[in-house]
Amino acid sequence: MRGSRSIWFVLYLAFLIVSFKVFQLCLFPDSKVVTWARSQYWQQILATSSRGIITDRNDVTLALSVPKWSLFVDPAFWEASQLPVLSRYLPKGVTDKLKRPLEGRFIWLVRKLSLSEGEKVLSLKLKGIYGIKEMERSYPFGRHMAHLLGFVDIDEKGLAGVEKQWDVFIYTPPEIKTLVRDAAGNLFEMASTLSGEEAVLPKSKVTLTIDWRLQYIVDNALQNGATENGAEWAAAVCMNPITGEVLAMSSYPPYDPENRSTFAGERLRNNVTGRVYEPGSVLKPIMMGIAMESGYVTSGSVFRCGGSIRIADHTIREVGGRAHGTEDIYKIIINSCNVGMAQIGMMMPVNFTYNALRSWGFGVPTGIELPGEEDGLLPLPSQWWGVVPANIALGQGIAVTPIQLAQAFSAIANGGVLVRPYLTKAVFDGNGEEVYYGQRREVARVLSPQTAKMMRTALRRAVVEGTGKRADVEAVKVAGKTGTAQVAHRGQYLKDVHVASFAGFWPYDNPNYVLVIVLGNPREKGYMAGAIAAPIFKSIVEEMISTGLELNN
Repeated sequence: MRGSRSIWFVLYLAFLIVSFKVFQLCLFPDSKVVTWARSQYWQQILATSSRGIITDRNDVTLALSVPKWSLFVDPAFWEASQLPVLSRYLPKGVTDKLKRPLEGRFIWLVRKLSLSEGEKVLSLKLKGIYGIKEMERSYPFGRHMAHLLGFVDIDEKGLAGVEKQWDVFIYTPPEIKTLVRDAAGNLFEMASTLSGEEAVLPKSKVTLTIDWRLQYIVDNALQNGATENGAEWAAAVCMNPITGEVLAMSSYPPYDPENRSTFAGERLRNNVTGRVYEPGSVLKPIMMGIAMESGYVTSGSVFRCGGSIRIADHTIREVGGRAHGTEDIYKIIINSCNVGMAQIGMMMPVNFTYNALRSWGFGVPTGIELPGEEDGLLPLPSQWWGVVPANIALGQGIAVTPIQLAQAFSAIANGGVLVRPYLTKAVFDGNGEEVYYGQRREVARVLSPQTAKMMRTALRRAVVEGTGKRADVEAVKVAGKTGTAQVAHRGQYLKDVHVASFAGFWPYDNPNYVLVIVLGNPREKGYMAGAIAAPIFKSIVEEMISTGLELNN
């Protein structure tokens, strides 16, 4: 009995000695152990992951994520004597960071270098310089898709265009990477996981209605035309008038989504959806359609144009003061007659005209799947006093976007139905499940088939006989209307600032395409739409036909 107590006493004493020793080592560790432990270092950082891809209607990739090297410095191992060597491989703005006192154990040096550039730096094996791989957005078509696709920030979050519109589905959370260094400063990546999710390539995808071939043609023609005419801004949009699918969308001036130094001023604005301007005479066929559909004007109506007309305290004049004489509804469109349209505008009650224009999609966004779409401007009927109804019939006092104009002309082209323009064919989430499907959506019937047919005939004649002659194409019968408008500023029209546009479709008797061209403040070759916007329209149609593309959609 006494022997067993002795054994338990010895065990208890040994336990106390061991516990004391452990306690002592924890509170007062050996200096060598402290030095070794302090040379160890681990850090958790977030590294960008792959976003879902964006493709055109033919499954051609328009945006994807590619691997890049990101470099960082650990001040504990960095030696300033290495700076001259590093300066030969990295920009001065990057290496200047290393001239200042460095604190902590992790400082980003440069994000997302190309693999070749990153490999060159890492091959130097400089002390304290390390690299990890991240993903960066790449746009194979560069500026040709910039305003349409948009761009992302340094952390791969969508900031504009399609990238922003569908960010919730194609964005992938960043990877959490755990980095460990040994006593010599060698870096080891111990783990790589997504933020609470499995690290796999995303199955998310956005398929657009865009045809990259047509986009390339439209974009080149618009960029060249805008440059040659010295335009401050320009826009072009091509859509299928039957379905509402947007086939091409271009904006000028351009920018490079992979070069942030080009992200300046108005370059980032998508002028197709985000630019509001007075349309001018291009609105006349729409106003004529409203008047005919409501019975205020018939196919037998005639009007007298003496070159000018006095309404309230304003005088509306023809370009050059030309008197057109007696005109029917076709001649008013062919000659782009201001006097005739002013008379029609004054015939209709203001509340009726206001509601009709709203039903045509003016003053309200189209709902196209892009952020930042403007509503346009349609004044309330209470503001339509004096000459205003006549001015609106001429396309003045109302402001539109190019996409609204394309939507309206599509109604004339397809037999009278306003269809919503749409850009997205399908969206798939990270699991590959379809979460959105784009399809034809009717907004309203705005014209009877008979009235729409008459307007198509009038617009065909406007190209053959009138102001749109320079848009005529030998291989296919196009129809359309020019528009040249002054720009208002603080209630006054600026003398030397104009917007020139051409809206048309083809073939005129059974249209498959609607195309709108707009040039803002052209200064090199005049400002009349028939001389500068119509030729751009023609060049696009001719190139589509010559490449066979016109037959394939």
